[in-house]
Amino acid sequence: MAARHCRAVVAFIAVTFGSNQHDIPMAAIAAVTAVVVVAGAGLVVRAPLARVPENTMKFVVGVMLTGFGTFWAAEGAGGHWPGSDTALLVLLPAIAAFSLGLVGPLRRSNAPTASSAPADATAHATKVS
Repeated sequence: MAARHCRAVVAFIAVTFGSNQHDIPMAAIAAVTAVVVVAGAGLVVRAPLARVPENTMKFVVGVMLTGFGTFWAAEGAGGHWPGSDTALLVLLPAIAAFSLGLVGPLRRSNAPTASSAPADATAHATKVS
C-alpha cells in the first residue's frame, strides 16, 4: 500500500507543477516517468532498506520533510537563502543534529528500568525461566 501511495503522490506533484506551467501533457509524461523511476528505485533499494529499523527511517524522513519544508516555506514567503539551494547542505544537517540532540535525553529519560517493570511481568519472566 505504501508503494502505491508513494507513486500517487509523485504523479500528483508532477501534474500540479505542470498545471502551474500551463502544460498538462508534459506534466502527464513527467508523472508517468516519475512513477516508473520511483517504482524502479523502490525495487532496487527494497532489500537494503528492509534492514533499516523503522524508527530510524521515520526519523530520517522527518528530518528531510522538516528541512525541505522550512526551505520552501521561506522561499514561498519571499525569503532568500544564502547560497541559494546549497543552503540545504547546511540546513538538513543542522536540523538532524538538533533533532538528535533532543532525542538523546528523551531516550535516556524513557528507558525502562528493572524497578519500573510491572510486577506481573517480572513474575511471568521468573516462571518462564
